[in-house]
Amino acid sequence: MFLKLLFKSPMLSLGILMFVTVGLGASGLLPIFDNPKLKPTSCRAALVKIEKGIPQNWKVSCDDNNLTVLIREMQVKKDEKELKAALYRQLANYLVELARVSQNDILEKVFFIRMEIDHPRMTINAVSEGQYVAKLATLNSPQFIMDHLKQTVQVKDVAK
Repeated sequence: MFLKLLFKSPMLSLGILMFVTVGLGASGLLPIFDNPKLKPTSCRAALVKIEKGIPQNWKVSCDDNNLTVLIREMQVKKDEKELKAALYRQLANYLVELARVSQNDILEKVFFIRMEIDHPRMTINAVSEGQYVAKLATLNSPQFIMDHLKQTVQVKDVAK
């Protein structure tokens, strides 16, 4: 009798299903909501636009609300005399490019942005907060960009 009532009234069965789901929690009947890839974060929102405008040698990913950018450096030659200076210059250019490619209001809400530039002779690791990287999109003067990067980005280089 109860099943006949549920089949005749689909809205009643949907209401019961929703009531039971909320009563048991999202993990009760619908475990699809426990998937971490389906949880919205600012990083995933920023990733949608970033993936459309980045070069081929970039790999971007999200870890919770932190953005990770891995770059295989191909533009700086192996025999460059001032390799460290050239890679730091590329790091600054890449951070500015990341800020200009992404949506600033969303990038501001990303907690940390980690950028790793991998060159055959050296690896550069940089970390900054999303709000500071987003500000780079509005800076035009190289001197302002250099000062801003000195104050907001932590860099570590490792020779291979």
